[in-house]
Amino acid sequence: MVVSGEEDLREERCAKVCAGTSGRGATNWVDYSSNGIYADVDISKCGFVTIPTVTSSLEGTTSHWTTTGSSEIYSVTTDTFRIYLVAQSGMGGGANKMGWNVEWIAVGY
Repeated sequence: MVVSGEEDLREERCAKVCAGTSGRGATNWVDYSSNGIYADVDISKCGFVTIPTVTSSLEGTTSHWTTTGSSEIYSVTTDTFRIYLVAQSGMGGGANKMGWNVEWIAVGY
């Protein structure tokens, strides 16, 4: 099993998988341009000691299919990561009104 190709391999038995959501209607979406938003997602409760490999997707009740960027991960640390969406309809609090949230899985040590 390879957990991450970016760091030295560690003991397989110590690898952990952690999953979660940023919360329906509770994600802190921030407007950042004329047609985009971003969210910082907290993964600190996973207890990673090295930077994990993160996979994400966008879940919601409507219009999330019109966005781009939900699987492009930025600025991963052991405690958080960020995603940016091109999503004019999500600006000004629209994302939470449409139930948008980040679903994620992180694998690491």
